[in-house]
This record gives sequence, structure tokens and C-alpha cells, in this order.
Amino acid sequence: MKHTLMYTTLFALLLAAICPLPVSAVSGTELMESFSLRVTVIAEGVEHQWEYDNPNHYEYEKGNYVIKGEEARSHVEEIVDLLQINEETTEAEYADRLSAKFPTMERLEIRWMNRDSERFTWLWTK
Repeated sequence: MKHTLMYTTLFALLLAAICPLPVSAVSGTELMESFSLRVTVIAEGVEHQWEYDNPNHYEYEKGNYVIKGEEARSHVEEIVDLLQINEETTEAEYADRLSAKFPTMERLEIRWMNRDSERFTWLWTK
């Protein structure tokens, strides 16, 4: 019995070491877990901005074109799904994730407040 408990404990520790828990990332369906999000991209001189504030404020801007509410929600969820925001991703990784959508991106700024009110900012410039 004593050896069984020891082997079970050892196995659990080994499993935890080789299979660490994933870092949480924000996807479109988990956006409600965030308190606030701002993503700004400047490409070809045009500013694109996606905004989310909990519980249900969505806004998308492209230059002077602005949409809000449910109409903007799909735009916000799309960029969030593309970025997969989490605390450990670097500015360069976010820029790389957006490079297919914005190949001429000049600047990227992400401001995120998670559900614990922790604030994170990433800034990338070409």
C-alpha cells in the first residue's frame, strides 16, 4: 500500500512535469472572460481598430467607417480568434499572426485587461 501511494504520487508529479497546463488564451467565445480589449493596426496609412468592453460593447473602425454593437461583434471576434491573446505571446508573434491579413502592417498595438483586472500592452512597429 505504501509503495502504491508513492508510485501514484511519483506518476502524478511526472505527468505534471511533462504535460504542463496550457496558458489561457482568449478566443471569440471566451471574450466574455476579458474585461477590455483594444487592438489597433495601421496598414497602408489606414487605421483599423477593434474594441470590446465587458459585457457587450463591440466596436470596429476602419478609417472613418465605424460600426458598433452586434454588427461589430463578428469583426471583433474574428480578430480575437486570429490573435489568440495570452500573457506570454510576444509582439513579434502577434505581428506574424496578422501578417497574412495585413501584409503591409506598419504598427500594431494591443491593450488587454483580463478578468482579474490585470493590464497587458503589446506594441509592434515595422
